[in-house]
Amino acid sequence: MEKNRRRLSWRIFPAEIVILILCVSGIWLLGSVRQMQQDRLLGISVMALLGLSVIGFHFRREYLLGKLDYDNEEHILRFWACIGLGLATAFACGFLPAAGWPFLLVFVMLSLFSNMCTGILSASLLLMISVALSGSGVEIFALYMVSGTFAVTLFRHLESDFHFALPLFLSVLCLMVCETAGVVLTANARPDPEMFVIPVANMIVSSILLLGCLKLFSSMVVYRYREKYLDINDTENPVLAELRQRDRREYMYGIHTAYFCERIGKRLDLDADALKCAGYYHRLGDRLGEIMEERQFPPAARAVLQEYLSAERQVTRKETAVLLCADIVVTSVSYLLEKAPDRKLDADKVIDAIFAKFREDGTFDRCNITVAELCTVQQIFKEEKLYYDFLR
Repeated sequence: MEKNRRRLSWRIFPAEIVILILCVSGIWLLGSVRQMQQDRLLGISVMALLGLSVIGFHFRREYLLGKLDYDNEEHILRFWACIGLGLATAFACGFLPAAGWPFLLVFVMLSLFSNMCTGILSASLLLMISVALSGSGVEIFALYMVSGTFAVTLFRHLESDFHFALPLFLSVLCLMVCETAGVVLTANARPDPEMFVIPVANMIVSSILLLGCLKLFSSMVVYRYREKYLDINDTENPVLAELRQRDRREYMYGIHTAYFCERIGKRLDLDADALKCAGYYHRLGDRLGEIMEERQFPPAARAVLQEYLSAERQVTRKETAVLLCADIVVTSVSYLLEKAPDRKLDADKVIDAIFAKFREDGTFDRCNITVAELCTVQQIFKEEKLYYDFLR
């Protein structure tokens, strides 16, 4: 796997070279238009080249370590396309008033299509280029660095909870405060309403651009597999329908497991759709690999199922831990109900025994699920006493 990553990482090398060439060409072209001294342009070019080289090394390192957010590891050229757009924005800012730079979009865009650290590093370099070419002061760099970093922090983890109204409002509000502090209050003149025209216009433009970026991100990343999950999680699809006809008992085990997986996934802010899918299909055994290829399972669901069915059963993912818990609880409760259908089931006692066994065996010692989350999972099973009647 790591060898494949190393081989694929070289695919971005031509993109890096193109960006480096465009960066230097743009700096000299813009510098010539602004009639800047050649020694200053040379210094800016060298710093930009060094910065972009570090960014390239950092991005490749994050890719090899699997640290990129969302599905960015599957689209490694997408980040460099965003760098190109950001570079064009940085050059355009050389002709705009410093209070009207749309760098809030640049910070958020680069972070969403890489990760937080890479996005802030890249956007800061582009901001440095704009500041150097425009001759602006350090306060301009500071105001966009602070507001951009704040926005990036607010817009993290959008995949699990795509609510962006409050982060958008707070990001624009922070931009306005920074604009006021960095531009208006440092102006060598008495405060005047006209000073606020460009900052307010920048707030409006940044809000529109951010909305467009988030719309693009939602269609490309957040809801990319929505239709696929609607298909494979439909109990009437051919695979589950065939399982229902062939072995209704196994089919019902899958239905009950998927119910618990989805419920727990939502409570723990995990990928509930992937967990629900894993719950439906985890009992298909040797046929599962073929079905995952045929039905084109999304990567998240595929990863959980592959780890669950691995020979070593080394649980490292939270989602796999949830699937394992749900499967064992459903299987154990069903067995006890079938063995003694007339006896009243003490569900709390059964669940406590199962989780005590997990702790005794160290089942989740290598998993990134916390003790608090395991306690939450255990409590959810106890809350579902009425549901266990459906397992009879």
